Amino acid sequence: MTAARWLALLPVPLFLLSACATAEGAGSSVGCGRPPPATPPDSVVVDGRERALIADIPAGYEPGRPHRLVVAFHGRTNDNAQVRGYYGLDKAAREPTLFVYPQALRQADGTFSWSDPGDRSGSLRDYALFDAVVARFAGSYCVDPDRIFVVGHSLGASFVNSLACARGDRIRGVGSVAGGIVPSRCRGSVAALMLHNPADELVPISEGERARDTLVAQNGQDAASPEPAGAGAFRCERFADRDPANPVLWCPHDRDLNARGRYYPHQWPPGTAEAIMDFFQGLR
Repeated sequence: MTAARWLALLPVPLFLLSACATAEGAGSSVGCGRPPPATPPDSVVVDGRERALIADIPAGYEPGRPHRLVVAFHGRTNDNAQVRGYYGLDKAAREPTLFVYPQALRQADGTFSWSDPGDRSGSLRDYALFDAVVARFAGSYCVDPDRIFVVGHSLGASFVNSLACARGDRIRGVGSVAGGIVPSRCRGSVAALMLHNPADELVPISEGERARDTLVAQNGQDAASPEPAGAGAFRCERFADRDPANPVLWCPHDRDLNARGRYYPHQWPPGTAEAIMDFFQGLR
């Protein structure tokens, strides 16, 4: 999808992105050419509530150059600071990238959630948080609207898979590990790299397969004819026969032991950050 088409579909609060073309042909946001904030934003306001976030701005940030924006979502029990540490996305980026790690709201039992009970599938509560994050950073920094990505693990993976369906007209690609999906009326096409361990008992692989099938159908691909492919250290199936620009890579893996040698098939396996960031790098 071109930047102009993307912008035409944005709600008013997100109209901070402009379809101005740079010399390289990329779209750019209204934050391009402006001096960046003295300190990165650490919150956005959504529905009158302040929502915390952590932002990593690259040392090589250039106000005149459109940058990738990666919004990474944590799971049910780990907060944004913890996943920022173990995701390792910034270390795997091969070009200057804006990374944002929002914080979910705590529930009564102390765990986190990206939605409220009774939310309709097409409008989970924190879809609006994603919208607000994109608007805030597009207004403050130089963002390429055609290269906005989302990443998540566990509950965060289920959220970004769902977001890829509901906001597929705004998201270029998704990287998810051990997630399901809350399907809704999918919009647009979106590339996806999806990792899941068949031995996972916290999020059964059947949930991951349901998410895969939803995104494959969203892109109009043929679910019956994947091709073998690789993503870093992972062996995958690639669904891209009818929309090569938006492949869906499904990667079952057998990384059962975590860094401490503990059996934990629900983990963020070694090599994931490199696989995801290289996948995003290859989407043009």
